[in-house]
Amino acid sequence: MLFDNPGNWLIVGGLIIGAIFGLVVHQMRLCMVAAVGNATLVRDYRYLLGFALAALIAITGTQLLELYGIVEISQASYRDARLDWLGVILGGFLFGVGAALAGGDAARVLVMAGQGSKTGLMVVFFFAVFASIAQFGLLEKIRVYLLLNTSINLTGGDAGLAALTKAPIWLVLVVVDVLLLGFIIKHWKRHVSMKILLGGIILGLAMVATWYITGVLAQDEFSPSRPSGMTVSGPMSRFGIMVVAGDYPKMSFSISFVLGVIGIAFVLSLLTRQFRFSPVKGSAGMIALGGALMGIGGTFAYGCNIGQGFTGLSTLSLESILAVVAMLLGIRYATRWMERRA
Repeated sequence: MLFDNPGNWLIVGGLIIGAIFGLVVHQMRLCMVAAVGNATLVRDYRYLLGFALAALIAITGTQLLELYGIVEISQASYRDARLDWLGVILGGFLFGVGAALAGGDAARVLVMAGQGSKTGLMVVFFFAVFASIAQFGLLEKIRVYLLLNTSINLTGGDAGLAALTKAPIWLVLVVVDVLLLGFIIKHWKRHVSMKILLGGIILGLAMVATWYITGVLAQDEFSPSRPSGMTVSGPMSRFGIMVVAGDYPKMSFSISFVLGVIGIAFVLSLLTRQFRFSPVKGSAGMIALGGALMGIGGTFAYGCNIGQGFTGLSTLSLESILAVVAMLLGIRYATRWMERRA
């Protein structure tokens, strides 16, 4: 049977979750760049509300999985004791600037590539190549130097907010949920879009399902492993190595997730007759630079807007919170710069 081997859950589960994620991004056009850009330039909070609702569900579900001992969320890499604060802030900001220049966040450019967009394909190519350079190549020494010389070893051995504040998980969860609900209620009347909110609900539930798949269904009792989540920058670095060195990546949940996102976008574009190699929109140099900064930034920050900004954030890791804030600032800064330049 297919699932007699727990490891197969990683491959099949990654493809399914990736397809769900790609479907939502394709249909609802949820994108962090669009969310921050619309809120910054025209005070349109519809996409930010969608992401806030997704975060509310993802964080609540993930923390309940940890609280009831269903999944060992504290063992996830985002909660490691070593806090590379400078790396995640610098990397997050560079990723945000790059995403704005490229015209889409990590999930959005994967969907664009799957639809045949030359802009999306260009961004994904430079994203992958420069992620591999930052992970394994010329920029690796700089990344490791920052890690070794600026990181902090947390005394509690856990980067989670509950461990750092020595507060119960349920109390931290209540505070975070109240803040998110306050933001949603504040902007509900003027900026609500039920379609986008539905997309947020689906993404939030997909995140919870991801932890259950990798933390329960894919666990081998004789060889337990860390639970893992959705991410794009890690797989991109391995795809980059494949392009430049012919070293094919080993299948994993994250690799399957990326293939699922691109695959569903490709299939949907064929079914709706929207697949076409559309020309590059805007400056090719600026788009290439955006993809390169996404690759470098995502690697330095240990994750992109999906890895740190969604998976990591659901664990309430301080590292992920710093990365997300830096990404939002990067997108906001680049958006304003491009608006003044236009």
